[in-house]
Amino acid sequence: MSWVFGGLSGTAVVGSDGLVTIDDLALQTGTGYHDLIISIEDEPKPPVVVDPAPGEQPIVYTRVPRTHGEHTVALSSGEYTSDNWDYMDALPEVARQFDGFNAPGQLVLRDTDGTEKIIYDCMDKARPCVPFDAMPSLDGSKIAFSVYSANGLKPPWPENRNYPPKQLNGSNADARIYIYDIASETLTAWPHNQGNKDISPVWLPNGKMLFGSTRNGFYAPYLDRIGTSKAPEPRLFIADLDGSNVVDISPHEVTAALHPYLLNSGRVAYSSHWLSHNLAYGSTNGGVNWPGTTSNFWSIMDMDYRGGDMTALLGAHKSRLTGSNPRSNTMKAMHFLGQRANNDICTVNYYRANNLGLGDVICWPPAKHGIEGPAPGFVPSGHYSAAVWSTSEDAASRKDTSGRYLGKVGWPEGTPDNQLLLSVGRGYCTQVATGVPGTPDKIGDDIGCDVGLYKTTVIPSQSPDDLTLIVDHPEWHEFSARVVVSRDIPTPALTNTDDHSCQITSSDAGSTDALNYKGYVFNEQYKTVNNDGALMEAVDHGELAAIRFYEIIPNTTRSRNWDNSIGNRVKLLGDVPLLADKSFKAELPCETPYIMVGVDADGRAIKRDQVPQSLRTGEKRVCLGCHLHGEEGRPYEQSLAFNAQAFDLTKAMSVPTYTKDIKPILDAKCTSCHAVGGDVPLYDYQNLVWDFSQKALPEHLKVQMTSSTNETRKYGLQRPYTSKYVNNMYARESLLYWKAANKRTDGRTDDLYADDIDFGADHPVDLMPSEVDLIGEWLDSGAAE
Repeated sequence: MSWVFGGLSGTAVVGSDGLVTIDDLALQTGTGYHDLIISIEDEPKPPVVVDPAPGEQPIVYTRVPRTHGEHTVALSSGEYTSDNWDYMDALPEVARQFDGFNAPGQLVLRDTDGTEKIIYDCMDKARPCVPFDAMPSLDGSKIAFSVYSANGLKPPWPENRNYPPKQLNGSNADARIYIYDIASETLTAWPHNQGNKDISPVWLPNGKMLFGSTRNGFYAPYLDRIGTSKAPEPRLFIADLDGSNVVDISPHEVTAALHPYLLNSGRVAYSSHWLSHNLAYGSTNGGVNWPGTTSNFWSIMDMDYRGGDMTALLGAHKSRLTGSNPRSNTMKAMHFLGQRANNDICTVNYYRANNLGLGDVICWPPAKHGIEGPAPGFVPSGHYSAAVWSTSEDAASRKDTSGRYLGKVGWPEGTPDNQLLLSVGRGYCTQVATGVPGTPDKIGDDIGCDVGLYKTTVIPSQSPDDLTLIVDHPEWHEFSARVVVSRDIPTPALTNTDDHSCQITSSDAGSTDALNYKGYVFNEQYKTVNNDGALMEAVDHGELAAIRFYEIIPNTTRSRNWDNSIGNRVKLLGDVPLLADKSFKAELPCETPYIMVGVDADGRAIKRDQVPQSLRTGEKRVCLGCHLHGEEGRPYEQSLAFNAQAFDLTKAMSVPTYTKDIKPILDAKCTSCHAVGGDVPLYDYQNLVWDFSQKALPEHLKVQMTSSTNETRKYGLQRPYTSKYVNNMYARESLLYWKAANKRTDGRTDDLYADDIDFGADHPVDLMPSEVDLIGEWLDSGAAE
């Protein structure tokens, strides 16, 4: 390559050791040479043969510099020297989507004889970048990928220590899609607007390209004690192969979607981030009404190739993966996908941020369409770990009997012989609970982490020693490999309407296996309502009379002048009554995110879906049940809905708010008994709806949870309760609604349990039925301010 600086020029060479030699001057990459070089112009790169480890097929992979060799840093206690700083290295994953990982990088095409060709080189770019997300075309002739870039590099946190690893700093972060033609060795860039992150391109069998992008991006739901995202999150789009005619196909992904993968069936699997409603509050992290680790709430979904007919594959109920790997039973972030030749789907279960995107590779045979797995866990039948010695825990890798750290695995890619190509991190491979000099001293003579490419010889792998080395150079992390072969993928038939309207229909909403299997333990109901669907514990599913649809309004800005318990504003689309056989058919607005709620004959919610969905234009979505995840339901052709007219729910209406609708009722009808500023906080939205610790209540009205002297724990209410008066899932579970209706409506009685909320004495009210219904509708729709 050549360099240009002002009117001068010369030659520049990037060595395998990561040094850039400009004539006779050697400079370490990532340590300031970009300040000297105004531009470095690419010249043709001849193939380089490096430690051939022959394979049956060519592969394409990303590599970034691994921190190696001795480095000295200045600590408050003095200078400290170590040669295993690579434990601080980072690779792309759910918590480092666009920056914060080692850089710069290269995209490498490796032939079967070990010959390697760099097809995109960020080592010679003035703007630091990493080429990632490589995906070969279905005929094996091209490779689509994205180049992630930023204004500069930074050391790992805490940055003022100036630790040796160099990572993309996130300033003016950007990502652009390119297509490389293998035969002609030409590179084509997609049209691009600076600041967009266009990532993870996937070739579709209909000649289109599916990809992720932050264009038109939404901000994450506004949830209590979580806040929202700092920038628009990525969602999924479809375009022509030249990047034109872009179509948004995932308006329902109101948090984020990452890294789609085309399955052998022609459907597309991807990672979906779930933070709506109560999904993030499935564990309290030891606090009161506190969310779990939100970056771990990624589940695997799939959809048809146009983005319709979304179903859950893995992680939708955050159950335990019992039986696959005793060191990785808990579900965390499900991310990065591949598929074996026998059609088993594989993904990585890992703990975000600290572990280089490495963990436990989980595989499972695909079930029939719409079936996740048997109740109550809804985990795919037959799931297994591809490498039982690895772990998904937020901890260092396991040790063998000799004291060697075994490492962790990630980025599964199937090979034609039904094995898996894995990115394997050898060594300690975590940054959790680490410190200097403690962690480097603990690692000692072992490896901090060195990620390379290996292939299984047996599945599940019983030891790192039964893997076959593909490529693993000490100066690089090699990862995210794809096999370059042709794939014969069908274009599945789609179910469409005749008039291009959008319809959803169920052959039997009366059938369900999504029940409350954990029973009723007051103040631990967060364990049962954190899943995508939940039924009231003491209410029979037979009370279901209609399905309600709420339109979800995506958060298009970070600004917020409203509050509710859902995280997104909603509008009411209406209720579709169930037919005599409990089937239904409804017409909904196209390209519009919606939430489904099961309601009783009085219009009160008794079961919920907390995950938004949407319908593509002309789509007819057919469900064989309603929250039926572990078995097939009634064939659609045998239901009354099959020949029924669709119920029109295409016009959205406003939902009640406290300020406009509820407070006027309370002011007019309640002040004669409950004075403003009195015991019951009816006239202040925050005190009525968001009083987790019951601070707004006098001592004699507080519900005591424990005998602990800790006031926060003693009176702290857990979700779905956001106050003593409001259950954010169901009006029928809310004391405020009980008092308005003058009866307890949750299916329980005061004397059934001694430690929950009681209805209390008779509570005569001067409320009209329509006012009681309005209070119930307000609570069921998210108790908006």
